Amino acid sequence: MSSTHIVLIGASGRMGRRIGALAQLDARVSITAAIARDGSSAIGQRLSDAPDALIISASTDINTPADVVIDFSSPTGHALALHIALKQRSALLVGTTGLDPSTIAELRQASKLIPVLLAPNTSLGVAALSSAAASLASMLGSAFTCSIVEAHHSAKKDAPSGTALRLADAVRRGGGQLDHSHILSIRGGDTVGEHFIRFDGPGESIELTHRAVSRDLFARGAITAALWLKGRQPGWYTIDDVVGIPTAQGRGGSVTPDQC
Repeated sequence: MSSTHIVLIGASGRMGRRIGALAQLDARVSITAAIARDGSSAIGQRLSDAPDALIISASTDINTPADVVIDFSSPTGHALALHIALKQRSALLVGTTGLDPSTIAELRQASKLIPVLLAPNTSLGVAALSSAAASLASMLGSAFTCSIVEAHHSAKKDAPSGTALRLADAVRRGGGQLDHSHILSIRGGDTVGEHFIRFDGPGESIELTHRAVSRDLFARGAITAALWLKGRQPGWYTIDDVVGIPTAQGRGGSVTPDQC
C-alpha cells in the first residue's frame, strides 16, 4: 500500500509537533511539507526527529505531493490549507478550533470540489461520547436537564470549547434540555482536556466523563482520519464518519459541522 502524503499546516504548534512525531513512526503516512506561520521561530527546525522534514514558512510555494492537507493552525491560518488543498485537489482535514460561520461556509463550499473533514476534536473517544450523550438524552426525555463542564489548559482561547459545543449539540439532537448558560468552561494549568456531561432528573443524576491525558490521542486520531479521508469523493465529513457512527442527517455532504 502506498504511503499517504500529508501537508501539515501549523507544524510548530502543540498538535502539529505531535502529529509530526507520530507520523515518523507510521509507515502508512509521509509528511511531505511541514508549514508554520511566517516569522515563526520554528522555521528551519526539524519536524520531530526527522532530518529530512524541516519546518518551512507559510509564504513558501508548495508543490510537494499531497493526498491530505491537515490544518492545526489558527482561524486565520486555515486559508493557506484551503488554498493548497484546492490547488492540488487533495483532501482537507481541519482540526483548527474557533472557526466563525463565514469560515465554515467557505469550507462547505470547498467540499463540493474536494473531501473536507471538519474535526476540531480528533478523539475517537469523544466521538463515541457524543453518540452516547445523544442516545441518553433521547432515552431520558424532558424530565432531565443537562449541564456540561469542560476544562482545558490556560492557553486555550475559545470558551466554551468546540468539543463542549459539539456535545451540547448532541444532547439537543437527542431531545435533551440544555441551556447555553449551563455550559461551564475552566481554563488553567496544562490540562489537555476534560469534559463532563451531567443529566439531572427527579431523585437521580447521571454523569458521562471523558479525560484526555495526552495530546497523542488527538494526533493519532488525526492520522487515522487522514488515512480514512484519502481518496474519498468530494463532500462534507466529520470524525463520526471515520468511526462509523450514524448521524441524524446521514453522511458525506449533509452532516452538521462540529466545533472543538
